[in-house]
Amino acid sequence: MAVPAPTFLCIGTQKGGTTWLARAVAQHPQVGTGVRKELQFFNHREAWSRGMGWYEEQFRERPRHRAVGEFTPNYWWTVGTPTSNNYLGIAERVAASYPDLQLVVCLRHPVDRAVSAYFHHMQARRYPPSVGLLEAVERYPDVRELGDHGTQLSAWLEHFPRERFLVLVYETDIRPDAAKRPTLRRTFEHLGVRPGFVPRDLELARNARGRDFDLRRRHASPVVRRAMGAVPERLRGSPRWRIEVAEDDRRQLAEHYRPEVARLETLLGRTMPWDLGE
Repeated sequence: MAVPAPTFLCIGTQKGGTTWLARAVAQHPQVGTGVRKELQFFNHREAWSRGMGWYEEQFRERPRHRAVGEFTPNYWWTVGTPTSNNYLGIAERVAASYPDLQLVVCLRHPVDRAVSAYFHHMQARRYPPSVGLLEAVERYPDVRELGDHGTQLSAWLEHFPRERFLVLVYETDIRPDAAKRPTLRRTFEHLGVRPGFVPRDLELARNARGRDFDLRRRHASPVVRRAMGAVPERLRGSPRWRIEVAEDDRRQLAEHYRPEVARLETLLGRTMPWDLGE
């Protein structure tokens, strides 16, 4: 008998290792996943307007599957600043639709996560390298708010009990190669599928950031872009192309995140391995 879709969601966070986790989990023979990694159903107006029937049709479901779900990191962003195409209040919408879900969360040092998101938007041509980190935060609130881990988790806990959440930490559970197999075992146990399955290519990097040279060239004028095309490959990794993130920008974000991390640690009853300075 087919399992109703979905039975689990990986709800975040962006730049927290969800792409690696999604590709590993999708290989499990007892797991059915969406037709693409991020269905963006509960947070995008256009997708939500298509209705629940459309959503459930997006899953690859077979009789052997014991778990069915998807990985949309932006679901984590349930509290914050609304944008033109995004809904907030996602946790409430998910709970009203599927109250029995298992949930997976991947968290990361919030400043490092924000910096990674800053470069992600830059690579998508949303702003050039001349835009600093704090300016990017003003243009795209998700750069900061997806790292408000205490606020976001607290909102989700209003709708789902703590035992429904598997919380993984990027620096200790995902990035180290030695941690990957134990992390997947915990994940498979949480999803209710055979825990001993080992996917292929566990050590492969996912969504690695491109070179700063390539980012600069992407945003250059046509004339400059052609000139940069003549730069020898061996020189494209030179420090001269580096896109610096101001230390003061990092410091201000760290100040913002300190109470968020304290709140997160209280909710989870554990200490995070993140240094946010004094």
